[in-house]
Amino acid sequence: LMACLVLSTAVTKAVDDANNDRFNYDKTSGNDYGPPDWINVQCPDVDQCQGWPDGWETAIDWKLEENSCRWCPKGDDHSCGNHHQSPIDLNRSRAIEGHEFSNKCIDVHWMSYFDSTCDVKRLQQLNAFSIERHALKIAQPLEEFEPNKFRLACKNPNGRRFWGKIDFSKGFSHWWHLSHIDFHVPSEHSQNGKRYEGEIHLYHFYSVNATVAGINNEMASVTIFLEAYEYTADYDMLNRLICQWRAVEDKTREECDLPSVEQEYPGCFFHSRGHAVNSTAQRNQRLRSIKSDIHSTPLTAHDVILDNAMRRSGDKTIHLDEADLEPVMDYDWDGFIDNLYQSSERSDGSHRNLINYDHVGPYSNYFALMDVRTEYYFRYSGSQTIPPCYGKWYSGNNRRQTNHWRVMKDPIRVSKRQVREMHRLLRERIAPRNDPVNSCGRDSAGKVDPENPSFISVARPLQSTSQVHFKVFCECENWGSKFLEDREWCKRPKLERFYDHPYNYRTEGF
Repeated sequence: LMACLVLSTAVTKAVDDANNDRFNYDKTSGNDYGPPDWINVQCPDVDQCQGWPDGWETAIDWKLEENSCRWCPKGDDHSCGNHHQSPIDLNRSRAIEGHEFSNKCIDVHWMSYFDSTCDVKRLQQLNAFSIERHALKIAQPLEEFEPNKFRLACKNPNGRRFWGKIDFSKGFSHWWHLSHIDFHVPSEHSQNGKRYEGEIHLYHFYSVNATVAGINNEMASVTIFLEAYEYTADYDMLNRLICQWRAVEDKTREECDLPSVEQEYPGCFFHSRGHAVNSTAQRNQRLRSIKSDIHSTPLTAHDVILDNAMRRSGDKTIHLDEADLEPVMDYDWDGFIDNLYQSSERSDGSHRNLINYDHVGPYSNYFALMDVRTEYYFRYSGSQTIPPCYGKWYSGNNRRQTNHWRVMKDPIRVSKRQVREMHRLLRERIAPRNDPVNSCGRDSAGKVDPENPSFISVARPLQSTSQVHFKVFCECENWGSKFLEDREWCKRPKLERFYDHPYNYRTEGF
């Protein structure tokens, strides 16, 4: 009996230790694993484990059974054989006929999208903004309305709940639904060898299972680069988001009996606990109070699907509105684009500036696709860029365990101060009080930049590529864009627009 008790205690401790496995972007220390060792990050209990923060088993009826991380660094192109590992370098030569790496894009239209019923106020109330060890995050929160039945927690004035959804060209006859948004600094992918200041990932899950779809469609990430030039103005929507993450930061510090951060971010509410407040800051105490409905980060669709997969059950179900699954016919997309331009013209600085940039908007969860002002992108088959790196390549079925990437060709321009603040938020992250590993301690997965210690990296190193990444570049010759900026760019000769002036705004090269 004593031997059984000792064995049971040892097994429990081993499981508890494995649930505390984590990953970072630097090097392995104990069970906090650096990039070459991510394959060792375990998750015995999906409700407890720290190392698999997103449940990327995002198609119904499939099982997430293993950690699929492989270390296949760029420059070592033959060590892994065929693999789907991400991120990778993306090259426009794919669209040049006759080039040795040429691969034709088969897509024939842009990615149309519709926003969810989660506006920024509801996202605030549901604590959908969070600072994770690996990213700045915005969730699409769920609620449990019956035992093991989940739905989007945001409803419109008519009581209906609509998921954000996007339509991919060629091979995808159903909608992809938005799960959450992550911000990484610097970018994870690179384009023609250039790495950007940051990268936004819009993570999606497929709306039907493989039986209904007739083919395996699993997960999708729509990605937009961020780039800061010397004299670039602030990107106002990013300021609005930064203010929300600063509020989350201060709430965590307050729960941990820590003073507010000393650095102000002009335009955001200045939290001043533990510090003297100057008269300017006092005049900024005009923030209206928004009551939070919950005190923890909400579940997302990926969390529910991961829970089902790890428990080998389908007990927990995600419920969609019937309209979420129906095609949208005869939508006036030209009018939609015209409204975008008119909204930009109205944002001329003549409005009253509100605290926390609440005058910016209206907010859409697809703000990045609206503001990047291009329809053209890279398309490839890859993996998740954090453990368990879901995306193991299987011979004979090139969609099984695939993250379908769409990486927009242009970056959104942001300011240097915005980049610095995103780095600071991640670098100075405090773990929540209920964190089982480092309660109320400094806790970031980022790798400190040795040349600039105020900057960190939460970007997985580039991986090598193989034929089964199926990389293509989709541009003007594939379909005509609705954006005026794209149309002007498409007037340039092909090689000029590819390499000399690669974006819809003026630059000399990348």
